[in-house]
Amino acid sequence: MPNFERSSLNRKLTIISLLSTATALLFVFGAFAVTSIHNHRRAEAAQLTAFARVIGAACAGDLMLVDRKQAGATLSALEARQSVSAAVLYDRFGQPIATYHTPGRQGAALAPLDDIEAGTLDRINRDGRALLARHMRVVQAVRHGELVVGAVMIEADLLPMWLDIATSLGVIGLAMGAALLVSLVLAGRLKHSIAEPITKLIQAAHKVSASQNYGLRIPHTRSDELGVLIDSFNGMLAQIEERGAALLHHRDELERQVGVRTEQLEKAKNAAEAASRAKSGFLATMSHEIRTPMNGVLGMTDMLLATSLTDAQRNYTQLVKRSGEHLLVIINDILDFSKIEAGKLTIEYINFNLWDLLDEIHKVYTPQAAAKGLACDFDIANDIPVAICGDPNRLRQILANLLGNALKFTDDGRILARVRVAGEDPQQVVLRFEVHDTGIGISREARARLFNAFSQADDSTTRKYGGTGLGLAISKQIVELMNGAIGVENAQQRGSVFWFTVSFDKHRVDPDAPGHHLNTLDGLRVLVVDEQDASRKALVQQLTAWHAQCDDVGGALAFEWLVNAARAGRPYDAAVLDMELRGTSGLALAAAVRAEPLARDTHLVLLSPERLAADPVQRREAGVAYQLVKPARAADLYACLAVRAARLQRPTAPSAAASDQEPALHPARRARRVLLAEDNPVNVEVARAMLESLGLETGCAKNGQEALRAVHEGRWDAVLMDCQMPVMDGFAATGEIRRHEREMGRQRGLPVIAITANALQGDREACLAAGMDDYLSKPFTQQQLATVIGRWITMPLLSAREHGDEPVVEIAPATPLPLPSARPGPATGLTAAAPTRTDPRTDPRTTSGADPINRAALENIRALSRDDGDALVQKVIAAYVGDTPRQLHALRQALGEGDAESVRRVAHGLKSASANIGATQLSSLCRELEQLGRSGNVDSGGPLLADLAREFRAVRLSLHAALEKES
Repeated sequence: MPNFERSSLNRKLTIISLLSTATALLFVFGAFAVTSIHNHRRAEAAQLTAFARVIGAACAGDLMLVDRKQAGATLSALEARQSVSAAVLYDRFGQPIATYHTPGRQGAALAPLDDIEAGTLDRINRDGRALLARHMRVVQAVRHGELVVGAVMIEADLLPMWLDIATSLGVIGLAMGAALLVSLVLAGRLKHSIAEPITKLIQAAHKVSASQNYGLRIPHTRSDELGVLIDSFNGMLAQIEERGAALLHHRDELERQVGVRTEQLEKAKNAAEAASRAKSGFLATMSHEIRTPMNGVLGMTDMLLATSLTDAQRNYTQLVKRSGEHLLVIINDILDFSKIEAGKLTIEYINFNLWDLLDEIHKVYTPQAAAKGLACDFDIANDIPVAICGDPNRLRQILANLLGNALKFTDDGRILARVRVAGEDPQQVVLRFEVHDTGIGISREARARLFNAFSQADDSTTRKYGGTGLGLAISKQIVELMNGAIGVENAQQRGSVFWFTVSFDKHRVDPDAPGHHLNTLDGLRVLVVDEQDASRKALVQQLTAWHAQCDDVGGALAFEWLVNAARAGRPYDAAVLDMELRGTSGLALAAAVRAEPLARDTHLVLLSPERLAADPVQRREAGVAYQLVKPARAADLYACLAVRAARLQRPTAPSAAASDQEPALHPARRARRVLLAEDNPVNVEVARAMLESLGLETGCAKNGQEALRAVHEGRWDAVLMDCQMPVMDGFAATGEIRRHEREMGRQRGLPVIAITANALQGDREACLAAGMDDYLSKPFTQQQLATVIGRWITMPLLSAREHGDEPVVEIAPATPLPLPSARPGPATGLTAAAPTRTDPRTDPRTTSGADPINRAALENIRALSRDDGDALVQKVIAAYVGDTPRQLHALRQALGEGDAESVRRVAHGLKSASANIGATQLSSLCRELEQLGRSGNVDSGGPLLADLAREFRAVRLSLHAALEKES
């Protein structure tokens, strides 16, 4: 009984009484039934056996003489026994010679016996006495003297027996039911005496619990166990009442004391918080206020040093500059410390080139070390990745702090910065940075307080070295924010070793970026061509440290070396050529190598003293893969050669012919593919032009459903998802993409970047909550687009880019130019067909002198394509002029039907398209109409739509006028 535990006590007592009585009666009923069945069957079997013997004795002579007639007459005597349903006489061979049947058993039991042996007859008797069968059979051997002359079989119908048994069991069942009823009545009378006191206990407990009245008592006159239980309950209530009174007294006293202490603590807390806020605010305010005049002091000092000064004046000015720079460092430390105390110091996560960063720091501190007569070296492991994701500015701040301290506390010897990989997995890499110096060292006692704020190893007033003691404290906080650790050790000989570990994200770094897969340039054969021995040897030493097989030669023998090596079957994989060679140039040498079939596969890197020593066309024709400014940075040179090493290690790399056609930018990288989900044709053209000018392959989808299909069918590195699209919007499409990723057991991997004309507070949060990774508000510039995409897929690294390449064009709020031809639009009162030659002087917009188009936006769109900017402008304007009448028709229809959602959606799309072509006033009107749709009240939208139509006519005329002027 599943509900027995939750039943009331009365019900439990009733159930127990009924179960015990019913169980006993059930056992009695079962015993009676079994005994009755057994006795009846045994009596029936004995009776049939007696009949069989009598019939056998009477028919023995007939069986000897095989007198069938007489035998049948003998069996007919069984008619007097109604229970006998059939009988058969068998001869000694088991064949029936006479049978008897009741009318309902005609044709039954006539089968012959196999034999009449005793064993066979016993088996037949057992089979004929099945427990629940309706009939019972008995077979008896017939003997004539000692001779077995046959057998007799008698079958009885047991139905009368079963009816008799059923009648007896029915009588017994009625008697048991009456007994149960009597038991139930008796249980109901007896259980009251047990359940009543327990019920009183329960009610009393509920009252005490609800009212907290421990003075309640339960009266009774019982002397059994329940009486003892009630007395114990009353005694417990008395004890609780006494203890409650005592606790109440103590509680009042304690509350009084706590109130006094709380008031004191609250005052102290408020005072401490006020002091902390005042200190942090003072530090931040003073740091900012002091930085402003300090920038003026340092700037004017630089200008003063550029003028004609006497030696004394120059010396004084340099002292002022050094003092100002030192003071600025202290101010920056105080500002960072105030940010840390206020909890406002944050860490960025952006993709950056680690080797570039280390190279910049090296260049800054090498001259400072040389000024003190110190060597400053960087030991960077070859397995350090080039492209990582983290906060480069904070990393630079930590290294600058440690290197600055090393310079300050070291008078002779050297400073060594070392970078090693401390741990790596598919998601992140942990780097260990160490700064070794040969300075004064740090005592064991000073290490304990070294990373505390305003603390130094020597904190006496007569200390030799200056400083605020904030640098290491700030570094410690930054390292901990970057999930790292920092510490200090004594060097083996003298000085100290400061170290810290920081983890960087690899998940969003381009897997095909140069240097990402390779730890060294193992086995790469490189020829260095340079006339200057010093620079040539330095390059050889650097390449050898990267495990490359390196040879060096002057310019006169370079071509012969390359060709002979190729003929010998050991061609050089790469060659580093100096631009300035005696009698020729590196560019001419590269062209000669390209013209020679045997050496054409050599990867050529050109070193020139200036960026524009050779333009991109010249380099491409000469077969130069990269051009680096001399002296080449280690990170740039490594990245250029790593591309060649990666190609040699990948069998599926592009062929030599293909590399000849496109050697310049990224010969070993898979092109990045971006899916653009946008329904507005103007926005599609502008965004696609921006993406293609960034070197990205672009696919387009007109709605979220198409975008979802494209994501499932192709490989994309990122998706630019417009939020407002027909069929399926960007939010729903992003949700489906994330759901599919979860079903496939993948973590969220494909970056989805929202692009929307909404820039209100909360729009970005709504996009991120829908599963998107980033947010870009329209209209956007190409630089903004590149910045956002660069957070999620790696754009071409600086180390892998030609030094002479033109920079990426920055696009202002995108605005295309008008086309003179466009397709007809729906009947809206406006047509998109080729315009008539309207005199601009009759148009109110042109008459007032206000141009509805921002011409700078058109020029920005033209700049997206270097080769065919005019065609791009015409294509964008054709899309705008052809699509806008349809949008106006849709707005007119939605306003007529009172469909606020359609008004909001169409106005939203037209707003961004108008902003892209520079129609700022038209975009502003669309924004107002969109707000009406968002509010759900579009009744007042008619005048706005009329203004939109008039403004569009002016925009279209201005666009056509601009095109006619250019043509």
